[in-house]
Amino acid sequence: MTDWAAIQVAKAADNIVNTSLAVRPGELVAVAADHNSDHAVVDALLAAVAAAGAEGTLLVQPARARAGEPANRIVAAALAGADVIISPTSTALSFTPELKQALNRGARAIVMTGVTRAELTGGAGIADYEEVHRITKPLADAITAGSRIRVTSQQGSDLTASLEGVTCGVGASFAREPGQISSYPSGEAWSAPATGTGQGVLVADGSAHQLGKLREPIRVHFDQGRAVRIEGGDQAGELRRMIDGVENGDNLGEISIGTNPAARFLGNITEDKKQVGTVHFALGNSVVGGTVKAPIHVDLLLLTPTVEVDGEILVQDGKIVKVA
Repeated sequence: MTDWAAIQVAKAADNIVNTSLAVRPGELVAVAADHNSDHAVVDALLAAVAAAGAEGTLLVQPARARAGEPANRIVAAALAGADVIISPTSTALSFTPELKQALNRGARAIVMTGVTRAELTGGAGIADYEEVHRITKPLADAITAGSRIRVTSQQGSDLTASLEGVTCGVGASFAREPGQISSYPSGEAWSAPATGTGQGVLVADGSAHQLGKLREPIRVHFDQGRAVRIEGGDQAGELRRMIDGVENGDNLGEISIGTNPAARFLGNITEDKKQVGTVHFALGNSVVGGTVKAPIHVDLLLLTPTVEVDGEILVQDGKIVKVA
């Protein structure tokens, strides 16, 4: 890594620590990584934590085999003592019970799944997050106030789900208060549809956790919030094997809208799903606010969807209509 690149990574890490998380002197910060993390990113985060006057502790576990798989006992115990958690793991730590328990105790967290120095210093990572918040908030408000969501696409998606009791989160890389969690890079209005209500089909044509860029569309058919059939090519078969036998692995655990104007399509779902006007859905564990627990959470991306809430169009063919 050149000196210039190191400076850019350091600036991004400083932004995460000081702006996204507002880390204070004396706080205990856990940086939870795994063997496949980009350790240039990890080192920069630890340096930024130290510069903020906080105490950083590095946790490194073997990479989990599946996105959302629980942390090991050592990491789980360590998270319990953290005021702040930063997670640049290669597969998502964000949906593990251990992280949720830490949040319930008052920790705050930024999740950076699969983020390398390249993602940290370009695209979604260098967005104007005040602008991201401006785009995200009216979408989240509309979903929270709504009773029913419909997602369609020219690729064949047509799914409806209830929003009764649903609170949509504003993902704009800010987690400054106890119990808050966001991602970095960020940019999404995220929600879990009401349990057991997803009905229809969603056709992913972008990328997915652990599958990367999709070579051909994956069609996931839902009945009462459960994936009952998955169709497509080899990657659809991989997805079936990924969730096969996993408790609640077939649950529709998320429907979210991307809101980051700087996000690029890289074949890395962490950044891809932040693109403005995209939709991603998840199989497995529900996002924060949902009720279904599973040891897996797999995101799949729709590139040019249309989203309606109670008949009002929020997104039309991949372009956001609902703005502040």
